[in-house]
Amino acid sequence: MPPDTAIDPVLSVENLSIRFRGLPTDTIDRVGFDIAPGRTLCLVGESGCDKSVTSLALMGLLPKGSARIASGRVRFNGRDLLGLDTGEMADLRGNRIAMLFQEPMTSLNRVFTVGNQVAEAIRRHKGCTEAEARDRALEVFRRVRIPSPEKRLDEYPH
Repeated sequence: MPPDTAIDPVLSVENLSIRFRGLPTDTIDRVGFDIAPGRTLCLVGESGCDKSVTSLALMGLLPKGSARIASGRVRFNGRDLLGLDTGEMADLRGNRIAMLFQEPMTSLNRVFTVGNQVAEAIRRHKGCTEAEARDRALEVFRRVRIPSPEKRLDEYPH
């Protein structure tokens, strides 16, 4: 694309390095990529090559005290994610930016229905009633073609 029509990336990661406590070198060393609007990026690699660690860092979900971003820059829609406080990041997470975890059996809480958990996220970010959130969750289930979406809302993840 010619420079005068360049589109700013939705997500820009520059020289991201992540260090775990007790290790002499960075586990992630100078990762960088841009994702343009409407595009998808897949992180591909062997098991244990830290794809999930990279994603957790972008989401602000690295385990406190044992891992930290050593250097780099992460911008989402032009906003510096690494400079956000916990509340600001919580407002973005699950609303404007999200991560699909590898293990579906640990992604949802087993003691709450699937519909309740999806509706909770909708209520948190959209400020709607329980009934409105449930309706929106049902619409999402239909959009992604979950079989018997009305039934699935009231089922547990297991």
